[in-house]
Amino acid sequence: MATQLMQGERPISLARQHWSVVAPSFLVLAVAVAGGLAVLVALPTAVGGHDISGVKRIVALVLIVGTALWTVVQFLQWRFVTYLLTDRRIVLERGVISRLTESISLDRVQNTVIKRPLGDRLIGAGNIEIESAGRDGVEVLHRVPKAQTFYNEVLQAIDGMRAGTGPAPPPSPDV
Repeated sequence: MATQLMQGERPISLARQHWSVVAPSFLVLAVAVAGGLAVLVALPTAVGGHDISGVKRIVALVLIVGTALWTVVQFLQWRFVTYLLTDRRIVLERGVISRLTESISLDRVQNTVIKRPLGDRLIGAGNIEIESAGRDGVEVLHRVPKAQTFYNEVLQAIDGMRAGTGPAPPPSPDV
């Protein structure tokens, strides 16, 4: 966990996006490999008396390697998205080379919504929308695994913060 916690802050839960976010990329890779192999096997080696076996290999190689590189990028982007719930805030981090970190203070949260269409419910995932004071729009935590559990933890952390059972205030410096 790369997130720097504030003094006295305690992590409650760490979530990543559900694997189903990246699964289509691997499906595309499998189709590209099958297509590359089909090019090698199905196309003739000569057309009009000209040998095209080198062209076939290049087309198959470009198709497979290009799709593999795209899949690796998609996988890394998926892998580096995290949602950290602490007793003071929700921290959203994303990015592979250039990192983006957003923080939503629990005492600023005005509304939370969990959306779980049928497909997401079948895999135990869902989207959690968080609306907070001072922000335009809603921050969406996409395809969170065990979404209901994470959502309940968010609500409990918000209630704890509002009830005063949240974190102790940071110690005052000695003057």
